[in-house]
Amino acid sequence: MKLTPQPQLVEVFTKTGLLPYMKLLGVAELVFVSLFLWSPTLRIGFFLLTGYFGGAMAIELSQHIFFIMPAVILAFVWLAAWLRDNSLFGVGHKSQKTIAAH
Repeated sequence: MKLTPQPQLVEVFTKTGLLPYMKLLGVAELVFVSLFLWSPTLRIGFFLLTGYFGGAMAIELSQHIFFIMPAVILAFVWLAAWLRDNSLFGVGHKSQKTIAAH
């Protein structure tokens, strides 16, 4: 949606002063989602999407804009990451024990 000038998005990006970067941010979002969907790059995509939507929430909060949309999207990203690879959250991670030689 950021690649086409939707009136609601234009309004939000104008308020935040990011209107000149709207298409660039749209492309970045597509790249991050692609990385997240491709299994070998799931982890980096997950961390990039978390940073991206966390930053979106911070910008919207600082501008007194209703920030629920990036929060909902981020919640879905985290849920999808949990379902695809819960080791991202430390669950199911097997710790290696060191065997001391006697």
